[in-house]
Amino acid sequence: MTQLSLWLACIACLIAGTAYYLRPEKRFTQYIGAIAIAMHTYALTQTLLNRDGFNFLTIGLLIALIGNCLLWFSNRDKDLTLLLGAAFPLGAIIIALNAIEPWDLKQLHSPSWGTSAHILIASVAYSLFTAACGVGILLSMQEYQLKHHKLKQLLRVPPLQVLERLMFEFIWAAFILLTITIATGFYFIEDMFAQHLVHKTFFTIASWFVFAGLLLGRHIAGWRGQLAVKLTLSGFFLLMIGYFGSQIALQILLN
Repeated sequence: MTQLSLWLACIACLIAGTAYYLRPEKRFTQYIGAIAIAMHTYALTQTLLNRDGFNFLTIGLLIALIGNCLLWFSNRDKDLTLLLGAAFPLGAIIIALNAIEPWDLKQLHSPSWGTSAHILIASVAYSLFTAACGVGILLSMQEYQLKHHKLKQLLRVPPLQVLERLMFEFIWAAFILLTITIATGFYFIEDMFAQHLVHKTFFTIASWFVFAGLLLGRHIAGWRGQLAVKLTLSGFFLLMIGYFGSQIALQILLN
């Protein structure tokens, strides 16, 4: 049942991504997106209930679901169909990897409710940062086309001011949750600088400083545009290296 639900969710996400790309203006496209999210949710639930523990692919499944939900809800009053047309297929890839399980990954278990809360908050923070990066990429592309007078090739996205405001809304929410994630990690996890966690801790804290600097620069000096996008992508890269990079190295390359 778990495998079937994962493959059905994968197909639904591919259909939704295609619909957002080919028929972005149709109301039924938003309904297709909602169906894909519902099937993704069911597949994740089945995966968590029927497998012994979780691994970094399961966390990726959760992050993809939350990210697609955020973009889907934002699309109701802002045209993010181009971004959804890319986000749903990426989600489908993560779902397919969970169905195939190409690597013999170590299954983890949460020893307490505090650790479970830490993992959930971190996943929401990662999802918000992922959404912020997607919006930032659209912002950068739109700004580039305007600067080079390619008006006929303008992307199907909201105005620059709307995109920039949305990006910083995502960043602020994600930064608050990242701060809580770090605090709960130090409180609930016995040794955050243990050998198997030190890389994750280092890159997460480095990412926190990048985003703190970005938000402070935004408040004091009005940082925006390409500088804001570059710092957002840099902080996100550090965050992803901290979790997924270390997991890939430890569980796949060194397994």
